Amino acid sequence: MAIPVYIFCGFLESGKTTLIQTTLKDEGFNEGEKTLLLVFEEGIEEYDSKFLKETNTDVEYFDDLSQLNTDILRELDNKYTPDRVMVEFNGTWNIDDFLDIEMPLDWIVVQILSTIDASTFTNYINNMRTFMFNVINPADVIVFNRCDEDTKKAYLRTNVKSINKGAQIIYEMKDGTISPMTDEEMPFDLRADVIEINDDDYGLWYMDALDNARKYDGKTVVIQGRVMRRMEDPDDIYVIGRKAMVCCAEDTQLIGYMVKSKHAEQMVDGDWLQLKAKMHVVYDEEYRGEVPMLEEISYKRIPPLKEELVYFS
Repeated sequence: MAIPVYIFCGFLESGKTTLIQTTLKDEGFNEGEKTLLLVFEEGIEEYDSKFLKETNTDVEYFDDLSQLNTDILRELDNKYTPDRVMVEFNGTWNIDDFLDIEMPLDWIVVQILSTIDASTFTNYINNMRTFMFNVINPADVIVFNRCDEDTKKAYLRTNVKSINKGAQIIYEMKDGTISPMTDEEMPFDLRADVIEINDDDYGLWYMDALDNARKYDGKTVVIQGRVMRRMEDPDDIYVIGRKAMVCCAEDTQLIGYMVKSKHAEQMVDGDWLQLKAKMHVVYDEEYRGEVPMLEEISYKRIPPLKEELVYFS
């Protein structure tokens, strides 16, 4: 059986230990499975024996990455027989050096999470960009913690996306609550007469419109996407969307909205369009709720986008 490996990156005191402790205490994540925790950095927060016992966790500490190799990983696997492995990695090291170590056959890296202190991000990105690149570039999830009301989420997002387009971004307030982006912080102007959705922002717009359909009712948008024709749709309907990764690069699906158009029968499955449309709210029986529908205003055919996959933050 595969043993998932979760890697937590970030600078010293960026919140890695706290995130690991919170994750292991989460009943939705931890139902008593055995966890092996490899720690390459000891910060102010430590793992006490009570916590380790309560979460069924064994911990091994390392001062240097040179102390670790394939044979040692196999010995740890045999010694602890873990159900999963969590790694608290030193943010000043290159994670590729760890990933290059041949792991036991059933160990599979499933997620890399990076923690960043939002209050020090500007100073770090301006003065330690190489180190920040090493934290941001490999991450599947980036947690900006210690956010407050003055935190400029759009600024944080722009800097992250310039390095790693695919990263999911989470904004955590000082009290530990999660703070989504407000309308004012979105990378597109919801007050504009015509809302232009950049290619990199399609996923964010798609999810926000799905969750808040009424907010977009009557709005005019410009998007780019691929046409999908479905046998069950009426003659005046086609779907426009983009591909999104479901769980891996080999498992993608088209996410999009139906378009009402007098040109629908002229559309060919796989066509790429730039579409200008007015958004309306309709009830979808399959979704069991209100969803957006697009009413075509104008369109033009375009070449396929170089980056078809979309991301949701």
